[in-house]
Formats: sequence, structure tokens, C-alpha cells
Amino acid sequence: NICSRAMSDNNEKKKAPLPTFSGMGMPMNISIVDDDIGEETTRRAGGFTPSFEPVGFHASPSMAPASFHTGPSINTAPQKAAPISQHKNSFEREVGWALTQAPILPEFHPLERSAVFVPHTSASEVARRVSDVLRERSIEATYDNAKAKARCVTADQVDFRVFLYRGQKRYHHGIIVEVQRRFGASTSFIEDARAILDAAEGKVPPPPPPMTRAELPLVSDSEDDFDEEGVSDSSLDFVRKMLGHPGYDAHFLALQTLSSLTDAAKMGRGTARGISKALMSNDNEVGNKVFSLVVDKKHQEEEFASIRALAMTVLANAINAVLGNIPGMMREALRPLLVEQLRNAKTNPQMAFLACRCLEHLVQYDHNTSELYGVLEEGRTVGEARHAGLKKQAEKCIRKIESR
Repeated sequence: NICSRAMSDNNEKKKAPLPTFSGMGMPMNISIVDDDIGEETTRRAGGFTPSFEPVGFHASPSMAPASFHTGPSINTAPQKAAPISQHKNSFEREVGWALTQAPILPEFHPLERSAVFVPHTSASEVARRVSDVLRERSIEATYDNAKAKARCVTADQVDFRVFLYRGQKRYHHGIIVEVQRRFGASTSFIEDARAILDAAEGKVPPPPPPMTRAELPLVSDSEDDFDEEGVSDSSLDFVRKMLGHPGYDAHFLALQTLSSLTDAAKMGRGTARGISKALMSNDNEVGNKVFSLVVDKKHQEEEFASIRALAMTVLANAINAVLGNIPGMMREALRPLLVEQLRNAKTNPQMAFLACRCLEHLVQYDHNTSELYGVLEEGRTVGEARHAGLKKQAEKCIRKIESR
């Protein structure tokens, strides 16, 4: 049975059935307060009996940290919580989710509609199912056993939480699983949330979407002549104007747009290759901005984490689109960063995955493949435990090195 709320039973003699998706909607007078220190959500609502409808997700407000804004723009959204790596001392980083017990659901705690009740199952088993599906879907996760919480970030930079609670009274025999989106918006998140809830119930979740696109085939010079330079110029000019606006949201949207423009699966091979060629040229303003976001130390602060991850996605897309044919100076400047990201794979497996995507077409030019081999092995090990995409991409790079 699917359940979005487990409440204490004031009448033990009455055997009420589990709630279903029918009935009234969720109340509108819930007060939500974000605690930047504890990174928890406190909710207050008068005594009411919630009822439940199918999982619903809505657009997210601005994701900008307060310190990001560079101009007189207005941002009414709550401040973005610190990225995962900032909490590394207080979070469990072992393989999977080693949870032994879950806290009891508090009184008057209205759950999200994206929640299920898993009867006759232990917290450790539900946690194992959740961590398995997060790994298979290549969702970066950090586990807090003290709060029975998983802090998650998808490849599209959607930030969400998975909470586990123990039911009360007639629900004491099961675990409640709740998915809460915090920041970001992506259609794939709906699929991710449903897969998590299905897996928690012991169902077979749908297969994850491909983390990497099909490799681009080599093209002839004559085919390459059909690239429309005008399309590339106008598209990059649009992105350049967006990057010129102050504020986090404009930059985030610009990089999201650019990540799609450089993705052959979304835009077609010719368009992606043409835009990527222009982007990787030495004198391209947008390309230089993206490269700066990736390599400059001033952009490696925690508040730029999502922006930097998107810039890294654009760079990985572009390098793959041009089959690694980028300026030598850019390649040499990028190499130590990619090695560093792989060495830090346990802290940030998603960035390590993107580093592997960049390396896929750069290993053929590398002068010290033994060093790359070592960090790729580290990344593969972390990926095997926590991030399926990282494991597959690291193995692909290792095979390329071994075939040289």
C-alpha cells in the first residue's frame, strides 16, 4: 500500500485502512523553515488528517547562494544549503547506507506526496534498497545515519533529500520513505523519485537513463562543411548575453542551455559539433568563460558547486563532440584539474564522472598515462560502490589506455 502519512491512532480499537491517494489535497498553511546549520526542514501545521494524491513536482525557485549575486537583482528564494562536500565530517561515507534504525515520524509532520509506506520491513533493508537505486542511477548521495537522511544531487544539479521514518501505532511494523526536492528542476527528477520509491517498496525500478551519449562517429571533411556557422554564432551570442547578466539564475540557465547545445543526442551531431568547435577556439568569449569556471581557483568555492558542475558538463560535451581536438594549451591546463577530480572521487563522484568524460578523448594525447591509470582505478573503485556512471566511464578510459 502507498502511504504519504503515518499518524498515531487515538482509537486503538478502530482498525482503519491505510490512507490512499484519494481525498482532499495537502493543506496550504504549512510553514517551512530552512535551518542552514542543521539543514533540516521544520514544518508546522494545525491538527489535520492529510490525504494523498499521486507524486507531484513543481518548478523550483532560485537556487542562488546569497554571496553569488553580483548586481542589484532581487532574490526571494531561500538560501541554498551548503554542498555535500562541506558536510563531509558529519556524514557517513561508507559503501551504501549503513542505517540500523529510523526515528519515529513526529506528530503533526505532513509528509510530501512523494512518500510511501513499506510494511514489515526493517530500516536497514529499506536503506540498502535506496542506496542501491541511487548508485545505479548515478545520483551522488551522502548519508546521515543520525537523522536517517540521504542528501542527494543528480547530474542535472537537482538537490533533494530522502528521509526514512518508523511508523507509529498501527504502522509500527514498517518504514516511511519520503523524497523532498530542495533546489533545481528537471523532468528526469520525476523518474528518479519514482524509481527511489519503487525500489524502497521492493519493486523493480525502471532502468536508469544513459549517463553518457553514444560515441560520435568520425565524420568526413565534406560532411563537416555542412555545419551552419551562423547557428553556432547566434546560439553562443545568446548564451554570452545571459552570462553577462548579474545573478546566479542567469548564469545557471545559460550553462544549462549551453549543455544542451553541445549535446549531440539533443541537438544533433552537426549542431553540437559546430557549437563545440566554436566554443573550444582560443578566442571564443563564451568558451573562455566556461573554461575559467572550471579551472580558476576562485570558482572552486562551495557556493559555486552547481555552476561549476554545469560548466564541467559543457566542457565534457564539447570535448566529446570534437573528439578531443582542442588547443594544446587548454589540454595541458585542464589535465591537472581532471587528475585532481579523480583523486577526490570519494568526495564528489559526479565531478569525477565528468572528469572521466573529458579524459575519454584526451588520453590519446597524454604524456603520462601511468598517472592517469592510477587515478582512473581509484575512480572506478569509488564508482563501483557509489556511482555506476563513474565506474563505467572510468573503465572505458582504462581500456583506451591499455589499447595504446
